[in-house]
Amino acid sequence: MRIDVYDFDGTIYDGDSTLDFVLFCLRRHPAIALSLPALTLAAAKLAVKKIGLTQFKSALFGLMAKRISLTEEAKRFWQDERTKKKLGAWFYDRPRDLPIVIASASPEFELRYAADILGVKNLIGTRCDDATGQLIGKNCKGAEKIVRIREYLGEYTVRAMYTDNTKADGPLLEIAEEKYKITHGRLEKL
Repeated sequence: MRIDVYDFDGTIYDGDSTLDFVLFCLRRHPAIALSLPALTLAAAKLAVKKIGLTQFKSALFGLMAKRISLTEEAKRFWQDERTKKKLGAWFYDRPRDLPIVIASASPEFELRYAADILGVKNLIGTRCDDATGQLIGKNCKGAEKIVRIREYLGEYTVRAMYTDNTKADGPLLEIAEEKYKITHGRLEKL
């Protein structure tokens, strides 16, 4: 199968959707702030490499899931007009003759609604148990995106890869026929 692959954060979405989602939830549910000491400890451990990004995200979403429904809040997040405005208009003008895959390190529960808005059926993100907030498997970043797309679609080739981060998405860029860097909605062919 031949596909086009899009990173999400910084690419289709102008910014970091997970950070914006967390801030959105904090505004709606200030009690989440009671988890900040535990989250600060997890962030410090991440900074000194005692835990990895997967463990940090599990801590973050685990603490949030104790207080809110991650799925319901994600739905509300994507219904918010301020969030929708950060979806790049350029995306709608790209070719749609091949299946489009969004491959992101953001959690799938958060991006499901964005994929629906964008009309994209193939979403690959970091797997997360919506009820507990615990990540399932590895963070979907770098070479893990290639593995996850193969698990989802089987064998494939990439016609075009769109990303804001050529280092993090280097493995996918290497196998893409066409390579694009996105900076605040501006496309640059590499």
